[in-house]
Amino acid sequence: MARALVALFVAAFAFAASILALDLHRNFGSAVFVGAVLAGCGVVLGLPVLVLFCKYQWWQPWRFVVGGLLGGALFSLPFLDGRLSAVFVIVVLATAGMTAGIGLWLTGIWRNENLTCPREFCLPCGIAYKYARNALRRRQPSA
Repeated sequence: MARALVALFVAAFAFAASILALDLHRNFGSAVFVGAVLAGCGVVLGLPVLVLFCKYQWWQPWRFVVGGLLGGALFSLPFLDGRLSAVFVIVVLATAGMTAGIGLWLTGIWRNENLTCPREFCLPCGIAYKYARNALRRRQPSA
């Protein structure tokens, strides 16, 4: 899971760098502030989504592509100021988010042998785990 978390942080910073490279940060102040805020928001949004994917074992690449696409489109909303076409900004940042999602999947998920989720993520409130553990205890060992 550590590899996936590092990939999430890298993808969030890469997305913030794409906004700075496109010079869309002029509405909000300094580039360092905007980069830090966007990377932080990417992690704040991305971390719960990664936990959700872990909980339901949704490791298919298309889910990361769609998640990155939606996240990029969501983060494009504050940058719609009229200087550029709204469709252009949404498409460019959705594409940047999609690229970050693909990069996250390629670096953090694909062929990751150590991708294990904590038990509380995988099972709803641990109920299924407790039920299975108690069922195994009741089973008589075969001789």
